[in-house]
Amino acid sequence: MGEKLFQGEYVSSNRLLYTASEFAKNNLIYLQEIGSLKAQKKHISKRQNLSSFLFFYVKEGSGYLDYEGKLYEIEAGDCVFINCQKPYSHRTSNNLWRLEWIHFNGDNVLPIYMKYADRGGQPVFRPEDLGVPEGIWKEINDVSHSSDYIRDIRINEYLSSLMTFLMSFSWNPEAKKSDPNTKSLYDVKEYIDTHYAEKISLDMLSDLFLKNKYSLSRSFKEQFGTSIINYLLVVRITHAKQLLRFTDMTVEEVGAACGITPLYYFSRIFKQIEGVSPLEFKAGWK
Repeated sequence: MGEKLFQGEYVSSNRLLYTASEFAKNNLIYLQEIGSLKAQKKHISKRQNLSSFLFFYVKEGSGYLDYEGKLYEIEAGDCVFINCQKPYSHRTSNNLWRLEWIHFNGDNVLPIYMKYADRGGQPVFRPEDLGVPEGIWKEINDVSHSSDYIRDIRINEYLSSLMTFLMSFSWNPEAKKSDPNTKSLYDVKEYIDTHYAEKISLDMLSDLFLKNKYSLSRSFKEQFGTSIINYLLVVRITHAKQLLRFTDMTVEEVGAACGITPLYYFSRIFKQIEGVSPLEFKAGWK
């Protein structure tokens, strides 16, 4: 880890470049960088293909975020949460901003981000006040500068609190559904959610929604972070678990009710996803 103080023509910044342990990288949500800056002049920062997620909030001033083809105006009090694999840029306005940021990552962050986006969470949102994220930022900043021997565990705890904070602003379903570029994908997802027990194939969905199947498959994975076929299987297995736990249906009846037949195939897929057979799962909840 290394600390960097920078006083330049465009920004005055104080940042910590943090090197997490291999244990943290393999098992935790881990910190990559934390810092604050005050713009000295108008400037723009552009990034893409970074294995990182970025959260920042604006303490003073205002600026702009360009992300996924849309330009967002950002003012003091606003928060930003984005996936840095995607191209993005941000810049201050004439009202030079001051902000504090966190770059972080972890194997489970992408699924959380996809759930955030799936529920309609926006790249820019505005809490009632910045007290919670400011408190989390301070906790992470303090512990990352410390010599605490369980520092990475504490950082994981605080970043988990940050994810909880972010998810509390995720429920905004109409925002995504109103976007003409993604509405049809939500229609596909909703169709799967309600017709999972029926025979569903990529070709059938392509015909039903009048979209090229390769384009549909690629767009669905980009939007929801998983393939159409895998999403269908997860929906079916989720319903199967409910039936196994809360009904007296046989395993074969459950598989048929969830659209997975014959019995041997249902048992194989269930164990592949859950790690136990349907019978073992059912017995475990008696």
